[in-house]
Amino acid sequence: MSSILGISGVSDATALSRENEPVAGSSEMNRDTFLMLLTTQLQNQDPTAPMDNQEFVAQLAQFTTLEQQVTMNSTMESVYMGIASMNNATMAALVGTDVVAVGNGFEYDGESESVDLHYKADNDVSSGTLTVYDEEGRVVYSREISGLDKGEGSLTWDGTDSSGDRAEAGNYTFEITGTDSQEKNVAVHELIVGTITEMDYSSGGPRPTVEGYPMDIGDILRLTVPGNSDDGQSG
Repeated sequence: MSSILGISGVSDATALSRENEPVAGSSEMNRDTFLMLLTTQLQNQDPTAPMDNQEFVAQLAQFTTLEQQVTMNSTMESVYMGIASMNNATMAALVGTDVVAVGNGFEYDGESESVDLHYKADNDVSSGTLTVYDEEGRVVYSREISGLDKGEGSLTWDGTDSSGDRAEAGNYTFEITGTDSQEKNVAVHELIVGTITEMDYSSGGPRPTVEGYPMDIGDILRLTVPGNSDDGQSG
């Protein structure tokens, strides 16, 4: 799966908040603790046997290293936050864009007499089955299919259930299975073809909604020119 614009993972808010994490590989030590220990050591040293100069310089060097690590950590956090802001702005610009994505979910309005269900077949399909499920995973509709060509295409669901009644409005999923002329299984991948209508950041990273179905950025295979998507055959 490819990520749009090569950007992924930089907007994880959890990974960007590190102010309270210990540094320098210690679960306890920070610069304030180090200074307190060093000061206490100097105050309580034996006047007749003061701290060795070499040891004192070594401890100061450790503090300098610690301070540099704290500064670097703060700088990197600012860089990450900047990248995250640019990433979020870029993802927001995708709202209204037509895409082709991996996924088998869709939203049905309870009225439409035609719903296009898209797929990509790894080989020609001689026979198979189209199945539609409701939110609870129950079979709503199923029918036999045949004669699907290798590549991308679409099948049509008329919005009815197995009894011929209009299905209720809601979220559904679909599955396409098939075999070739030698009755060997053919991998058929369900796709979502539609427009990004929303970009949600509540989970820490941008998640687009396409045709009422929320997905990960990595699920998007490609952007398409409106009105020019190659949907292949339908049936």
